[in-house]
Amino acid sequence: MTLLAVAIAAGTYAAALPVYMFFRVSRPVLVLGSLTEAIASVGEDLARRDSVLDQALMVARGLARRSRAEPDSVAAARRWLDLGRAPLAIPSRALFSLALRAAFARTDEALSRLASALTEFVEALERGRVPNATETLIAVEQLVRVADHAKDAAARIARADVVAGQRELREAVDVARRDTIIWLIVGVLFVPALAYVVRRRVWHPLSELETGLAQVADGDLTVGIPVRGADELGRLAEHFNAMTRILRDRAEEQGRFAAAGELLAGVAHEVNNPLMAIAAHAENRLADPAIDAEQRGEMTQILRQVRRATKLLRGLLRFVRATEREVTSVNLNDVVRGALDLVSYRFGVDEITVGGQLDAHLPAVAGDAIKLEQVVVNLLSNAIDALHAINPPRRLTVDTWVEDARVSVAVGDNGKGVAPEIAPRLFRPFATTKGRRGTGLGLYISRQIAREAGGDLALVALPGLGARFPLPPLLLHPAPRGGPKPRGSHSRWRDSEC
Repeated sequence: MTLLAVAIAAGTYAAALPVYMFFRVSRPVLVLGSLTEAIASVGEDLARRDSVLDQALMVARGLARRSRAEPDSVAAARRWLDLGRAPLAIPSRALFSLALRAAFARTDEALSRLASALTEFVEALERGRVPNATETLIAVEQLVRVADHAKDAAARIARADVVAGQRELREAVDVARRDTIIWLIVGVLFVPALAYVVRRRVWHPLSELETGLAQVADGDLTVGIPVRGADELGRLAEHFNAMTRILRDRAEEQGRFAAAGELLAGVAHEVNNPLMAIAAHAENRLADPAIDAEQRGEMTQILRQVRRATKLLRGLLRFVRATEREVTSVNLNDVVRGALDLVSYRFGVDEITVGGQLDAHLPAVAGDAIKLEQVVVNLLSNAIDALHAINPPRRLTVDTWVEDARVSVAVGDNGKGVAPEIAPRLFRPFATTKGRRGTGLGLYISRQIAREAGGDLALVALPGLGARFPLPPLLLHPAPRGGPKPRGSHSRWRDSEC
C-alpha cells in the first residue's frame, strides 16, 4: 500500500501540471484564434466587395465622361453592381466585441448605400437623364468617402480587439509560468519528504527483512524483525517471524530426535551384548545331548527370540546411523521385510492384521536400500497411526509386483483415508495432523527421496477406499542383454495421515 500510495502521489503530481496548463492557457488561445480567424474571414469578404464596387465605380466614371451611354459599358457596370450587392458575411458565432460588430455593420451599410447610388446613376444614364446622373455621381463620390471612413474605423477596432486577445493570452501565460515555478518548488520540497516516507516505510523494513534472512541463512533461528504496520511489509514481517518460530520449534524437535537416535544406538549396542551371551548359552544347552525334549524346545524358542531381537536391533542401528549411502542393486522385497521388522512390535499392541503378497520373481532396482526402507517405514508408520482412528478389525497390506516392466510396491490399510482439507498441503514441510507428536516431515522427506531416485510421490484420492500414493518408476538395476527395459517402481499408501 505504501508503494501504491507513493506511485499515486507521484503520478498525480506529474499529471496535475499539464492539466492545469491546458485549462489555464487553452481558453485565451482558443478565443484569440477564433477572433483572428473570424476577422480574417470578414476582412476577405469586405475586400472582395470593396474591389467589386471599385470596378463598378470606374465604369460609372467612364460613362459619365461620354456623351451617351454605350450598352456594353452599362451591362458591365450592372454585372459589377450585382456582385457588389451581396451583404457582408459576418459569422454569427464569432467572438466579436459589440463595438467591432457595430463597426462591421456600419461598413456593410455604407457599401450597400454606395451600391444603391451607383445603380441609380446607371439607370439615369440609360434613361437619358444626364443632369440627374451627374448629381447622383456627386453623391456616389461622397458615399465612397463614407465607406472608406467606415472601413478604417472597423479595421482600427479589429486591431484593438486582437491586441486585447493577445494581452489576455500573455497574462495567462505569465500566470501559468508563475504557477509552474511554484509547483516545481513544491515538488522539490516534496521529494525529501517522499524519500523519508519511502525510506521509513519501505527501505528500512526491507533492510530489516534482508538482515533477518541473512541471519537465518547463517543458522540463527532466534532472529525476529519488528512489525511496523498493517501493510504488505508488516504482514511480511509477521510471516517471517512465524516462519522462524516454526523453524525453531522444528529444529528443537529434530534435535531431540537426533539425541534420541544417538541414545537408541547406544542402548541397542549395550543390549546386543547380553543378547549375544543369551544366544551363546542357549546354543550350548542345545548342543548338550542330555537335555530332554521340553528343555530343548524352550532353548530353541529362546534362541529364536534372541535372533529376532538381534535382527530388530541391527535394523534400528542401520536406520538411525548417518552413514554414507550409495546406490546399489536393491530387492524391494528385502526392503519391505526390513521395514516390517522395524514396526512389527506395533502390530500386536494395536491389534493390526498384516497381509499381502510379495512377488518372488521381483527384479532388482538401482537405489539406496536405506533410503527406500525409510520411505516404506514412513508409509507403514502413517498407516498404523491412521488405523488408531477406527475400531477393529484393522488390516494393513503390503504387496509387490511387476507390471509393464515396472516394479511396484503398495502399502494399504482400511482406515478413513486422507481428509480433503489435508490433501493440498500433504507433501509440504511441517504439515501434520498429529499435533506435537508429528514433525510434518515424513511425507515431505519421502517425496524428496523418491525424486532423488528419479520418481515422485503423489496423492490420488479414492472415494470410499482411502488414498493412493503413486511413486513413479525407479530405475531397474541394469539387466542382461535381451532382458526387460528398466522402468522402476511406484508405491501406494491408503488411509493414512501425515
